[in-house]
Amino acid sequence: MQSNRRQILSFVAILMMVASAFAFTPSARAEASLDTSLEGFYNEYSFASVNGTAEYDVTFTNNGDVDFDTVSITAAFQDTSWKIENVTFSTSEESNNGTLSLPLAAGGLAQVHVSVFVGYGAKINFAQVPLTLDINTDDGPESSIVAIVCVTNWIAYESNYPSLAELNTYNKGDSYNYNLTVENIAVTFNPDNTTSPIDINDNIQLQYFSLSGWSVTCNNNSWHPFYGGQLEGMLADEVKTWEITVNLTGNVQAGEDILNFEASSTNPDDPFSMPYYQPYGLTVIPVNAAEWYGVGVSGAGMRNADVSEGSAIQTWSVGVSNFGNTADTFDLTWNLGNIPAGWTISAIPTTSGAIGWQGSSNFDVSLTVPADALSGSSASFLMTATSSSSSIETATQTFEVVVDQHYGVSIEVDTESKNGAPGSNVEFSFNLTNTGNGEDTFDIVVEGPSMWSPMSSVSSLMIDAVSSGQFLVSVMVPTTMTANSNSGDIKITVTSSDNETTLNSTISVVASQVFDINIAYGTGSDGTVTISEDTSLQIKLNITNNGNGIDTLSLKLVNAPNWATLGADTLIVGTIPVPLVITLSPDTAAVSGRDYTFQVIATSLDGTEWTSPDLTADIEAKATDSTDVVEEVLEEEDDSPGFGVLASLLAFTFVVYGRRKD
Repeated sequence: MQSNRRQILSFVAILMMVASAFAFTPSARAEASLDTSLEGFYNEYSFASVNGTAEYDVTFTNNGDVDFDTVSITAAFQDTSWKIENVTFSTSEESNNGTLSLPLAAGGLAQVHVSVFVGYGAKINFAQVPLTLDINTDDGPESSIVAIVCVTNWIAYESNYPSLAELNTYNKGDSYNYNLTVENIAVTFNPDNTTSPIDINDNIQLQYFSLSGWSVTCNNNSWHPFYGGQLEGMLADEVKTWEITVNLTGNVQAGEDILNFEASSTNPDDPFSMPYYQPYGLTVIPVNAAEWYGVGVSGAGMRNADVSEGSAIQTWSVGVSNFGNTADTFDLTWNLGNIPAGWTISAIPTTSGAIGWQGSSNFDVSLTVPADALSGSSASFLMTATSSSSSIETATQTFEVVVDQHYGVSIEVDTESKNGAPGSNVEFSFNLTNTGNGEDTFDIVVEGPSMWSPMSSVSSLMIDAVSSGQFLVSVMVPTTMTANSNSGDIKITVTSSDNETTLNSTISVVASQVFDINIAYGTGSDGTVTISEDTSLQIKLNITNNGNGIDTLSLKLVNAPNWATLGADTLIVGTIPVPLVITLSPDTAAVSGRDYTFQVIATSLDGTEWTSPDLTADIEAKATDSTDVVEEVLEEEDDSPGFGVLASLLAFTFVVYGRRKD
């Protein structure tokens, strides 16, 4: 068994592997022209193992009008260990090593067979060895062509080679069978200069490396589902064939294509050697995918709109995808019947435009939700994409918007402060407005001094969106409150059902002054006195303030004679009763025997008048035309010198004459 060391072909050698056939037209003589072509086992490639022979055919065509006396072909290797003597040129008439010459008349054609023996000490450093064939003529045109010697123990090919496999047209799901073959070409050199086939132990793999969307299966146990055909060595002259099934499973592009199977091997006897890869093209299968059509759409869905800050714009990035395997255009139709009035949609396209295979068209669609949209209100619309090539290929998607609830509240009170008399109930009227966009329930909490008993008429209010509701807050003024006593801040807190939206309002109550004056006779008096003219007498009244604050009273007499006067025109009355004195000083004009009845009116600060009980002055009558003698006896004072004469004088009787005046 022979093995060969394979390494990467040098960059220079790769540059030499160019065209396998070309024409050269010299500039010196336009009528002289020589075409040269090379054909190996596969294009410029031929295959041989160590001790084997690679075969090529070179064809010369004189397409000018000048005869060539000599056309020569000469072999050359870059690697000097490869001897040109290993290259044999032969025609039907002669054979020669290294070089060959032959005549070629105008319009004539000649073919030279080239045999390259791999051996005789040649170094096998590369799996592909370039052989340069220099072409010369006696009339000037010179050229060269490059043949590639592939040093290998095996060769793989599609079983119809050198013809291509039949070109089958696939619809999705179709399958066809093909054969792939690996042939052992390794030989050994016999002493009699002949060769014989030998076994090889190369690890050979034939794996599918080509387009996605195609699957390859094989029932042979030497075919791995992922790694393809697997051979661990081959017998001498063995030919291994796998029947494979090719199935179109995916969305491949319509039209003809090539499925490629990569053939490679490693040398188990030299694990550090480079793998050998057979040149592309021998293990290919032509296929043709029929046209089909399909469409997909994306980007739709349900959106939630928040209009708490004003109108909201919802935007979708819409995609129309070509699910067919050839270029197509898709018509777009829209159903906008479920978009409410006041909601506006942006411009909507009616076509996707041309979309290539596996391509897509993308655009934005927007819907504007107005700021006054109520919670839970919604809009929806549909888009349908239809293939222009096949009307049965359609795809539809739905776009939907639902308005989220947002919360808000405002509160107004008829007045922030009120007055109330002690013992009275003061009510404040509140107007509560739901500024959100959905029905909401608001909890109402009242906080304030307990002795004023603040409370709401309701604990909660359910209010429709953008609507109002009313409630009352009552405050009981304690009976013990003095005038102008203040309840302090009473806090009303309103909380939305979201437990986050709250609003506060503060009210207060001031105890108003209660005016309550009582005017009564003085102690021991019944309000009636008897008085004579030219004398003076006082009547006393007691004024008591039964209200809850200091009162300043304005006082006046009504129905009173002019000789009756008040002790004061105003009085400030607090919690202690205040006496009021009325002085009676009847003059000679007062009618004796007459009763004078009059009253005192006290006016409080709030204008309330309080009238005293009746006061009566009875004028006592006096005697007329008579002389009254009044005798007054002064008591002596003992042990008081100097007063004796005075005491004696006072002992005299004085007669006082008086005339009673009517």
